[in-house]
Amino acid sequence: MARLPIVVALITLTAITPAAAQSVAMIDDRPSLAWRAPEGCPDADSLRTRIEHRLERTLDGAVQGIEVDVVLAAGRYTARIDLRAMTVANDVRTLTSKHCEELADAVAVIVTRLASETIARVRGDMRDDPAARARARFIVEPPPKPKLRLWTVGMRVSGVSGIGIIPKVGLAAEVAVVARRDNLLAELAGTRWLDSYAQFHDGAPAVVDVLLDTASVRLGWRPKHLPLRAWAAFEYGFMAGNSVKLPSQQLEDGRWLAAGGGFAIAWQMTKWLRLVGTNETMLALDRVRFTMGDGLVVYAPSPMSFRASAGLEVGWQ
Repeated sequence: MARLPIVVALITLTAITPAAAQSVAMIDDRPSLAWRAPEGCPDADSLRTRIEHRLERTLDGAVQGIEVDVVLAAGRYTARIDLRAMTVANDVRTLTSKHCEELADAVAVIVTRLASETIARVRGDMRDDPAARARARFIVEPPPKPKLRLWTVGMRVSGVSGIGIIPKVGLAAEVAVVARRDNLLAELAGTRWLDSYAQFHDGAPAVVDVLLDTASVRLGWRPKHLPLRAWAAFEYGFMAGNSVKLPSQQLEDGRWLAAGGGFAIAWQMTKWLRLVGTNETMLALDRVRFTMGDGLVVYAPSPMSFRASAGLEVGWQ
């Protein structure tokens, strides 16, 4: 029974809709939708969300100057809906309900219907008279989404931090050429790790500076309309050790092979520039060990390594 007044009101409103559909009044600078309600009722953002969900687009430009005031008296909520800024008629409507949530839904239905009629009418005017678009006091169409290319190419320069690959916390610089076709991602990257020293234990004479250069190939997923990326990666490189205090030892370069995967989030700063943050985990397939003459290992990379990077990427989206 609590819904009966709302249903009756909506049926009544249907009968007076033609008056509202005659034309659109001049739009002033008032906000598109003002909602004032007592504590315990949905807020203005909630009402706007309900309308946009029904309208299936943003409310911006579709309505303007609508004011809704809700009061609570004798256990019932009453909404006064002032539509005069959008219609020629003296259109002020009233709805009542015992529940403010139901009242907000009913208001959303009314505003959605008025917005839909306004959109359809302005679209028709623009179709019949292209100059009407220039004369319009508000824009009904939402901003168009940028058209994304099937193929994109760009370049990224990043700072990298990692553990498990070279001694201590490693730092590196990476340059990558990035490409996307539809939702597929491909990257070719080169990384130079700054040298970092390893010591057998505190105070021991065995100290080795470890250097590493790698090339990586990444293949994965990069959706056109989301800032997310994910990939599988293969990495190949050479690791070198320079003896600092390792007596009577000749260190040899060693091959580095690893495979793994990662993900990234890309923030579109401008049309051509993105800030990209990545996380990557790699499993060593082949790794060199730097040892003393008696076979004691001074340093060997961990089987698993973890990296994080932040960089600027230039190119089409």
